Amino acid sequence: MVHISSPRLDPGFLADTARRGFWIVLLAVASAGFSLVFACATPFAAVATIAARTMTRRDAGLVVLATWLANQAIGYGLLDYPRTADSVAWGGAIGIAALAALAAAKAVGREPLGTGPVFGTAIAFAAAFAAYQLVLLAAALVLPASASAFAPSVLLDVLMVNALALLGLLGLAALAAAAGLGRLSTARTAT
Repeated sequence: MVHISSPRLDPGFLADTARRGFWIVLLAVASAGFSLVFACATPFAAVATIAARTMTRRDAGLVVLATWLANQAIGYGLLDYPRTADSVAWGGAIGIAALAALAAAKAVGREPLGTGPVFGTAIAFAAAFAAYQLVLLAAALVLPASASAFAPSVLLDVLMVNALALLGLLGLAALAAAAGLGRLSTARTAT
């Protein structure tokens, strides 16, 4: 009798799927916390960077979309965002910007120019932050925005929030990897 095994029944596959699911949920919950604390300054570039560096393209996209949905739900449900067409349009622009940040961080690759994981992450973060801000700047050309929204001091504050969030998420990733619940390695995240 020939035994055909299914990857879905393989204990290794199930354990990997559980770890992957845990990491997705952990990042999404941490990101929801960012939305509560930072509201409009949710560190999407940081979330996109850590997702790009630790997950497959599909899983990273799920985390970024979950982060954006949590941000919108918290904003409109708890933080009393205005319920106007402009506000909804800005919410959409933020979602597009977050996905652009993810695409930019993924495009950099695992270790651009042989830089290693630390500089590779820094380069991915710079690409994600630039893409995020450029999409928002483009949106400001067609949506109502304050002239001060892109002032150097505001951009520096947003950069600092994102950098600190990235450090926190890297620490979370290291703890999850040490506990066997996730992986910090980017070796299998090319797709």
